[in-house]
Order: sequence, then C-alpha cells, then structure tokens
Amino acid sequence: MASAPGDGTPRGKTIPLAPSFPLVNPPASQLGLRNAVYSGRGRLHDSGEVPGWLSIKAMAAGSATWETRERQFVVDENSYLVLNDDHRYALRFHSDTPVTTFVLFFRRGLAEDALRCDTTGGSRLLDNPADTRAQAEFFERLETRTSPLFGMIHAFRKRVAAGLDADAAEDWFVRIVDRMVRDQFDAQRGMTRLPAVRASTRAELFRRVLRGRDFLFSQAGERATLGDAARAACLSPFHFHRAFKQAFRETPHQALTRYRLERAASMLSRGERVTDVCLASGFESLGTFSSLFRRFHGTSPRDYRKAQGK
Repeated sequence: MASAPGDGTPRGKTIPLAPSFPLVNPPASQLGLRNAVYSGRGRLHDSGEVPGWLSIKAMAAGSATWETRERQFVVDENSYLVLNDDHRYALRFHSDTPVTTFVLFFRRGLAEDALRCDTTGGSRLLDNPADTRAQAEFFERLETRTSPLFGMIHAFRKRVAAGLDADAAEDWFVRIVDRMVRDQFDAQRGMTRLPAVRASTRAELFRRVLRGRDFLFSQAGERATLGDAARAACLSPFHFHRAFKQAFRETPHQALTRYRLERAASMLSRGERVTDVCLASGFESLGTFSSLFRRFHGTSPRDYRKAQGK
C-alpha cells in the first residue's frame, strides 16, 4: 500500500474502510491537493520525521504519539490533535494490541477560505472571492471529548466506514474546518484573558500554557504533577496555575481530573474491569476514583459499566 507520510500503518495493515469513498488512503502525492482520510491498523510504527499538512490526528482504537520538534502529543480514543501545514512531525506507537489511526488531511486553501469568510466583509468577499493568500494557523493542542469537534470527527469516521460519496465527504470536510475556525476564535478569547501589556507576550504565555496542558493530557494515565506540567510549559508552578485558570476557567487539576474521568467512562463502556480502569486512568485509590466518577457521571463505575451492557 502507499503509506501516508507519518500517518500510515505497517504495510498491508490498512483497515477495511468503505471503497466508495475515493479519498481514503490515497497516494501521499495527493495530500495538500485534496481532502483525504488516512486510517490504518498496526502494533508497531515509527515514521521518522515527515512533512506535515494541516490535519486532525484522531484514534479509533489505542493510542499513538505524534512528535514535533517542539514537543510530544499522546492521542488516544478520547482526544484529538490539530497540526498545522508545513509542520514536520513523526508518528510512533508500539502496542501489544492493535492501534487504529483516523487522520483527516485538508486541502490547502480550505481553512484559509473558511477563516477569510469569517473575518472579511461581504463586499470584499464578492469583489475577490478567490483570495486565500494568508495561511491559516491554528493553536496546536490536544482537545478532548468535551469539544464539539470531537463528536464531529467520530461521527465522520462512522460515515466513512459505512460508505459515502465524494460530495457527502466534501460536505463533512467543510463543516469540520468551519468548526475548527470557530474553536480557534474561542481559544483566542481564552488567550485574551491572560494579563499582559503586549499582545506578543500574551500569545507566548498562552502557547506555554498549552504545552503544559498537552503534557497533562498526554500523561493522564501517569502521576503527573503541577510541577511537571509547569516545567513542560517553562513556567513557575504558580505562574502556570494562575495563567491556566485564567485561560481555561478551570485549574490544571480540574482539567486533568475531568479528562481522566472521560477516559475512564470510555474504557468502562468497552467492558474493562473497574480496578483496571482506575489504575489506567491515573487514580491511586479505587475509593477516590469511584467517588469522583459518581460526582462527574452521576452513577458508580460498576453501574455505568452495566448500563453499557458490558
């Protein structure tokens, strides 16, 4: 098979997506020229550093690490990652169980067009409909199940697996990139809540807070501390904690706990044992895990698992 740059899978291990969708796993030479989906299954993969296109990295099963020159992002079934155009990266995973990737690549110009339509007056759009010279750039960050885009990505994955024509697929790409632009504006509003006289200082502080946030989400199954996240952000613990709460309106601990409980619910819905889920989600005490889970989801872990028919 023709492997996708950084998002392919071991040769011969593609997953059986519907052949009626013509943009699944196309030749790598087509990336950037058209919208495309790459999906595959394997236990071991190391792409080495490869070129990047504007893309969303998501998982249908397991977890994988996308590594840029600046940092690492661990993406699992409860998160997704946006990476910008012209940003080199590597994809790596090594797992005892099969890992299944689901990655959306966007044709160049689509995000730029969406951004321009949201920021340009109607008369200028009519006078110059094809002007997409400014490159769209998104905050590269992990997002979780609470994001509206998460649900769209996985609904699209199910549609691709079931089969849809090219026109329907293009409609999905347009809707998804529109949501990406709106999420970018929301993130920018979070950035404006940070106290700084200069806009450049505020932007740099927000990027550092995002690094710490990505670190926490990537280490959700481990015992990551505030100090660990602050070091990843190159900030003092107090500065990181304060800026995080100002930007996201929750503390680092609250954000990490929420993400862990989202992951736990996903694992329980697959029928995994409560004790295993507790430990895999980064909780040290089964009692604490059960109490927090009930507070967040309104039921105990065991009852939640039963309700899913597992």
